[in-house]
Amino acid sequence: MLALGAPAAATASPERPDDLVDVAPLIPDAVLDIRYATTDNFTGQVLYPAATCKLRRAVAARLVKAATILRKQQRRLLIWDCYRPSSIQHVLWKLVPDPRYVADPKLGSKHNRGAAVDVAVVDQDGKPLPLPTKFDDFSKAAHRSRALLGTKGAEARRLAKAMRAAGFTGMPTEWWHFDAPDSARYALSDEPL
Repeated sequence: MLALGAPAAATASPERPDDLVDVAPLIPDAVLDIRYATTDNFTGQVLYPAATCKLRRAVAARLVKAATILRKQQRRLLIWDCYRPSSIQHVLWKLVPDPRYVADPKLGSKHNRGAAVDVAVVDQDGKPLPLPTKFDDFSKAAHRSRALLGTKGAEARRLAKAMRAAGFTGMPTEWWHFDAPDSARYALSDEPL
């Protein structure tokens, strides 16, 4: 029981690096285009009840750093996907049971841990820029080794450089996908969005 006059903050639980946090207030200029909250995704179905980007607090801090780097280059983050409840991973796996593109729900995804993001860049006004492929392109054109080449890969290279500087690692088959290198420390989750 709190003594009279005790500060309310004393009862609040401390912030932890593994808390799931909403990224929007942390990066207010990010363009949220959460594709699985719309039909504009490879399934053609709305899978998320809300267009929300949540990440583990420590992972979100890395994304803030990447956004800061990009802002200095007159770019803003375009966010396509973040934390994904495990139950939705099962739906995606039924549609694309290919571990190169969708994690087997028996093992879980780094998205299910709140430690992965699918991102791109837009200009400082939020307008689209040339990108190597569309989001969730399951062709070899989306593989990092091809997508970051040439003029068409310029913005993807810019993104990759900023994300690496912020402490993320890229995925070989998806130029837009980045993981926190310590993702295994976070538990798989089915917390609703």
